[in-house]
Amino acid sequence: MSKIKYLRVALIIVVSLMLALTFTLAGCKKEAAPEKEEEEVAEEAAPEKKITIGYSLWTMEYTFFQNLEKGVRDACTDLGYEYVMIDQNSDPTKMVQDMNSLVGQGITGMVSTPVDPGAIGPAVEAARDAGIPVVCADIGKSGPVNALIISDNYHGGELAAEYLHELLKDDPNNTWKFGLGNLKPQWTYARERGEGFRDKAEELGYEIASEIIVETASAEGGFDTMQQIISAAPDIVGAFFSSGREAVGAANAVEAAGKDIMVVGYNGDPEELQAIKDGVLTATILQQPYLIGYMSVEILKEIIEDGAEYEDAVVPAPVKLITPDNLDEIAKELEEKRGQPAY
Repeated sequence: MSKIKYLRVALIIVVSLMLALTFTLAGCKKEAAPEKEEEEVAEEAAPEKKITIGYSLWTMEYTFFQNLEKGVRDACTDLGYEYVMIDQNSDPTKMVQDMNSLVGQGITGMVSTPVDPGAIGPAVEAARDAGIPVVCADIGKSGPVNALIISDNYHGGELAAEYLHELLKDDPNNTWKFGLGNLKPQWTYARERGEGFRDKAEELGYEIASEIIVETASAEGGFDTMQQIISAAPDIVGAFFSSGREAVGAANAVEAAGKDIMVVGYNGDPEELQAIKDGVLTATILQQPYLIGYMSVEILKEIIEDGAEYEDAVVPAPVKLITPDNLDEIAKELEEKRGQPAY
């Protein structure tokens, strides 16, 4: 073979190798391209900010509020939300500071159980201006709240009057007179309990012979108020006290006076359930604070995730009548829900 022929063959081989190498490199780059796209997509898809619910609570001192808090906390856990709670320690000034602090922490939604409903307006407005929906769990509201979840208090008062009537309607000693231990005027929603009781009692033919406001919210306050009611209307056959500890105090005052007066309370506090078991208190109307707390977070979910519109709404939570006949059954239900004895 001539020298020129060798050169031609060599040239062809070199060109072929170069072409093969070029196609190989191009193929590698082409295959690598999707990896680059995946990296870009991963960089663009930043993790979503987790929903955080902040809770400003009146106090953790009492069972009612402990159960409210558990309802809020459990709902957050079930829905996968972050949760932060601040105890107001029954201080209106701290309440406002705490609500503003929660706004500063960048929460997604707020639940408030205010020690002073009339004072929360500016803090609620600050939260709403920051795009944070606010739901009040019990007590009351002011300012541009989205919703208030509160017991059906008026109906609870009606239940109390109806139950006393069922026990007394065929009693030959029925004087058709009741007493009423009511709450202070500023407790607008809680006073609906007394209104429901009064309206239903009068509808059934009873006279509210003595109505006195309980000045001190305690068993002692209820005891003193019941003494005043008995003094003003010694022939009453029944009485309704609009709060739990006060009702127990009132029932003890009846027992101390040796009177035959049936007393119905309102709340479903452990002291009330024990007093019913002991035969001192006739009955009580059970609020469901756990349910109120849970419902509050569910409504925030509707607003935050589902785009539901709530504005200054009042959402009633159901209440139940507790008597000696259903005490054990309801106590068992409460224990299962709360994770602690009902009384």
